[in-house]
Amino acid sequence: MKSSALIPFVVVMAAYSAQAAEQRKLTEPPVSHFRGTCESDPDGKKFAAKACYTSYYPGKQGYYRGYTPPTCDPKQEVTDQQREVLAKAYSRAPDYMKGKLCRLTQLFVTGSTMEGPMGWGYWEGPDRSAALGVYLAVSASELETKNSVVEAENQTVDMLLQVSARPKGKGRMGKGAGLAGLRSTDPVDPELTVLAGLAHELGHALVADTNTDGFDENHPRREVSGPPQSKCFADAFIGASWDAERFRKSMRRWVDFGMQYGNRQKNPDVRYSLSRLRTLVGQGKFEEVNAKLRSVYRSREFVGVAASVSSWEDAVDTFKYKVLADVMPNQSIVFPLGDQDVNVLDLLKSGVVAKKVDCLRELGFFTGQP
Repeated sequence: MKSSALIPFVVVMAAYSAQAAEQRKLTEPPVSHFRGTCESDPDGKKFAAKACYTSYYPGKQGYYRGYTPPTCDPKQEVTDQQREVLAKAYSRAPDYMKGKLCRLTQLFVTGSTMEGPMGWGYWEGPDRSAALGVYLAVSASELETKNSVVEAENQTVDMLLQVSARPKGKGRMGKGAGLAGLRSTDPVDPELTVLAGLAHELGHALVADTNTDGFDENHPRREVSGPPQSKCFADAFIGASWDAERFRKSMRRWVDFGMQYGNRQKNPDVRYSLSRLRTLVGQGKFEEVNAKLRSVYRSREFVGVAASVSSWEDAVDTFKYKVLADVMPNQSIVFPLGDQDVNVLDLLKSGVVAKKVDCLRELGFFTGQP
């Protein structure tokens, strides 16, 4: 769950793709790459059976001039236990998510030694391949996790701030021990944690498939995909929470984990740079860092710290938390703010975040159909 969908910006010298892009880029909304029909799969075993290992990393290999699609690695086998976890996570997904997952071109598992992030979502642009594939990868470590959703979310913040994992239990110290984090009284549910990881990577693929942020005619993506069926991202996300001028200077689609690419939060109370926060962590100035983490939740503009890193992660994590809310509406994911503690799932119901959810709905994130 550490990267995003790749939309190559290089125009390949292929007549079919150049002509198609020219015909569609300003007039026709994108045609979904989530195609075909889905078989009944109530226990998720058919979905899990599609999984295979890969050493492919789109952030590198997806840009090669001699492009080839992601492939399975025959040297590694997905274990029965890993397939069981995938099956159970799929079976708990809301129908709209199942409708996308079952139409993936390929589901991958990544090993711990591969280059790049642990998981990724990858949308294959027509300038890359006529196959128009959609791929999703989840790491082996995610499938073996014993962490709750809250623990996984705190771990993501640790990685963003480049600190060692925060300790579990009272009285234990570590480099991340001074960081504020999410809490929950709900039982640990690793299957829900895997579902959240799948939702995050699927969210990146959906951003690509719908051309979510391609409302601007100058977006490089408009060379290979038509305008989104709604321009709501311009208002619900950029207008509400992001510096529009900076966004337009760095329009892109592949997003490496922990990179802001010039994105800056619109609200000055929330605004931060990851590099500065990492410096403060290195100096042991946790209270300054915590003050900024609290400002993210106090603003009620974002579902979490990861969402406040960039406009793309904002969309993806909003989708992920909506999935969690639909699956477990009564769960508690709380960030402590003294007497104003925030249950993250409540943010989805009103204000800025609710408008972001409505925007994703307009764009087609919550339909199970192609």
